[in-house]
This record gives sequence, structure tokens and C-alpha cells, in this order.
Amino acid sequence: MKIRPVALSIVLGLMALASPAQPKVEVQRITPGVWAAVPEAGANVGWFLASDGVVVVDSGNDAATAKVILEKIAETTGGKPVRYLVVTHAHGDHASGAPVFAAAGARVICHENAATAVNALLQTAGASDGKASPPGVLALTDRLVFFGGSRRAAVYYLGPGHTNGDLIVLLPDEKVLFSGDLVVNGRLPFLQSADADPRGWENILTRLANLDIETIVPGHGPIGARQNIADTLAYLRKVNSLATLFIQTKVPDELFEMKLREPDNRLANVEVGPGHIANVRAAVKIETARLAKASAPTPAPASRTTPTHAPAKKK
Repeated sequence: MKIRPVALSIVLGLMALASPAQPKVEVQRITPGVWAAVPEAGANVGWFLASDGVVVVDSGNDAATAKVILEKIAETTGGKPVRYLVVTHAHGDHASGAPVFAAAGARVICHENAATAVNALLQTAGASDGKASPPGVLALTDRLVFFGGSRRAAVYYLGPGHTNGDLIVLLPDEKVLFSGDLVVNGRLPFLQSADADPRGWENILTRLANLDIETIVPGHGPIGARQNIADTLAYLRKVNSLATLFIQTKVPDELFEMKLREPDNRLANVEVGPGHIANVRAAVKIETARLAKASAPTPAPASRTTPTHAPAKKK
């Protein structure tokens, strides 16, 4: 039986619909044994060799992206196993691929403030696959250090910023920083998380600016340099100062956009668009709550009744 050309094109078209294209992932070698990937959607991912295995930073936007990244890791590392996955925070564009890595044998590491959300993600995925529940996450409080061969790597929690569970990964000898969303390149920082702390974020970036870093793998945007820290910090400082100004001068919400367009309130190379306006609104809301909490009276300690006489002894 012969298939006519028209019928063949229909068959091929149906096959294309049934087999969606793999997510595109651009891989860049940063230095020997250290790589980063910029997917077409979602957050950036990094990985490095440590002893006989691989440590990965963030997991991709979804399962399909995570699977492609695992293939790229195998290609670049000669098939070495992924031992650990560090999730910089629990947002889906960084953590949604974690079940794929866990299924491949990686232990998942996150901050304790993100542990409940990340563990729920792992357990839900395991239940939907009908497989045994994956092991829980390894949660850290302040710092974790990897020693693998000649490479040193440290995972730090520097306080609440983009979220209340942000981790960074530093390779001090290679001068490489995996920043998660604490640093972005060519994008606006996102201040609208429910647990964001813009002033804490500013403090974190001030500390990071003092590190000896040459390469930044930001949460979003092209792989960059230490200037990305300064750029993100400049934005946070301006937004925090605007939040203070708007609160002090009692600017109503409906006038935010107009005030942001005034020359003194503009930030170079930042468009007064929906994202920037939403960031300032979020910063004002968070700062207002912080000031209210700071000015609230401290409740007096509960008084204790002290007996004036010792109890009478029984005869």
C-alpha cells in the first residue's frame, strides 16, 4: 500500500503534535569541571564536579527541562552520577524539576524555611508516579561545605531576601557564585514573594559585593560577572528608598505610577512598567508592616504572685 504525499504530510504532522519538542537548554562551561545552563524558560541551572559525582544547583522549570538538563550533565561530566541537588529556594521555576533529580538518585538540599514546600513537591510527584516515596530533603540552617577532591564548595544562608529561604553556592577557588534569584542579569528582581524582605535582600547583596567573585550564575538572564551584584543592589536600594519616601509623604496607591515617572524617582535603564510598579507597591506594603511591628508596644511580662508568708507547717 502506497502512502500519498498529502497523507504522509498529515501523518508526520500528527507525529509532531504527539511528540512535543524538547525544551532548549544552552550550556556554557565556566571553568574546568563547572558548567551552567540557561533554559529557554524558567531559571538557570548550574553544576560542578565534586569527588566522584556531581552537585547541581537548581532543577529547571519542569520535569521535561530537568530531564534535558540531566542529559546535558551526563554529556559534560562523562556520565558521573548526580549526588546532590541544591535548591536555592522553593519557587517552581527553580524547584519543579527536583523530583526528576531525586528519581535519578540525587539527595535534595534546601534551607529549612523551604523544606516543607520542597519536600511536598517530592512526595506529591512520587505519589503521582505510583512509586515509593522519595527520601526527604536535607535541610540546612546556615552553612554546608562540600569537600570533593581539589574543589571546595560552600552553601550559605545569609538571611531572608527574595524569599525567607534563599541559598547561594560559592566556589571560592574558581570565584564562581550561583546566586539563585538574589542576583539577576538584565531582569528586574522580583520583590513580590509573600515572604520577601527587600531590606534584608539589600543587606545580603552588600555582603556579596565584598566577595572575590569573577563569574555569576544568576537566577535569570545570561551568565554574567560581579557587576550583576552591583546592578541588582542599585535597584534594591532605589526601591527601598522609594518605599520609605512614599510612606513618609503618604502617597496614595493610585498615584504610585505618576510619582515613579518623576525624574527624581527614576532609575537609569529601568522602565516604569507593571513589574517595577508592582515591586514598589510590594516594598511599600512590606515596609509599612515592618514599621508597624517595630512601633507596636512590647507586651508587659506576666506578673508572678509571690507569697508574702510561708505556708504554715502542719502539726
